[in-house]
Amino acid sequence: MNNNLNIQNFTYWLISFLGCGYILHIGSSIILPIIFGTLFAIFMYPIDKKIIKFAKYKPISISLSFLSIMIPTGIIGMLFSMQLMRIVSSLPSIEKNLKLGVDKVLQSIENVIPAFDLTRTELMEETLSSDLEGPFTFITQSLVSTTSMLVSSALTLLYTFFILYYRKSLRNFVVFQFKKRSRSDIREALLQIQETIQAYIGGLGLVIIILTILNSIGLLIIGVEYAIFWGALAGILAIIPYIGTMLGGLLPALYSLATSDNPYEPLFVLIFYGIVQQIEGNLITPKVVGDKVDINPLFAIISIIFFGALWGVGGIILALPIISIIRIILEHFEDTKPIALLLSSDIDSNPDQFEELAET
Repeated sequence: MNNNLNIQNFTYWLISFLGCGYILHIGSSIILPIIFGTLFAIFMYPIDKKIIKFAKYKPISISLSFLSIMIPTGIIGMLFSMQLMRIVSSLPSIEKNLKLGVDKVLQSIENVIPAFDLTRTELMEETLSSDLEGPFTFITQSLVSTTSMLVSSALTLLYTFFILYYRKSLRNFVVFQFKKRSRSDIREALLQIQETIQAYIGGLGLVIIILTILNSIGLLIIGVEYAIFWGALAGILAIIPYIGTMLGGLLPALYSLATSDNPYEPLFVLIFYGIVQQIEGNLITPKVVGDKVDINPLFAIISIIFFGALWGVGGIILALPIISIIRIILEHFEDTKPIALLLSSDIDSNPDQFEELAET
């Protein structure tokens, strides 16, 4: 009888999980702006809290908070877009030169190791053709989808404004959904979520600035054209965990291969970004972001794959904040503390902690 009940419970939770996943997937255009708006509202709250001391009218203080973020971001985005348009306008010639550059590399490899016969293989040629078009097709498709991106951005800003405006009522609504004895724990969890999101977004912004400066200086020294653009692009792509920096280095390396007369320049770019990735992963991000996002690498990767499959690039960006919020919530309930410990980064420091929880 108990086994039948367990099977029924498992089936119920599995069907519920799959149903929620399907709803989240088909409703991504509605859900993603709400999530981004919530995260931005949490991040902007300290700014609004300071401004409202001088501008007592709440809509004005929120609007000034927006302007303090949007004006510098808009100026940077305008400069970034101008260089992007210049690069996109030359994509056809870049692609042609890129194929010629790859042919030269393959010919050099074949001269060293004749048995490879790389330049005469039709399969290699077809594979390279499709692979080389990929990164530049990605840029072109991004421009085509600008309209939908602008709509999502406008919705995100709108949600951010109203979440900031109604923040006290929304917080109290969440708190008073729980029994009185649990409300202090819920308030503590909400405060911890707020601190985590603020530290993560603020730290990530600082990491982007540091990487942009570091990448741009390195590419200028190497001699890559549009060095500041490629440096900023790699910095921005750092918001995609684990693969962002790698992709940010691949694009200028391909561009260098297509446009540079120096055959070693693409290699220098790849080596430079490999060094930067090690510095970023082992020094910059841990020091700047810290341990606020307390998730171990196994479940970080699982969450990135899961939310990436669910929501695409937006899901990849949101994966770590969402799984971190889930861990904080689970940590404040006795029945779900083991799951929170399983997600945490110190899971290997005390393997007996699950046994200790079971005995309490």
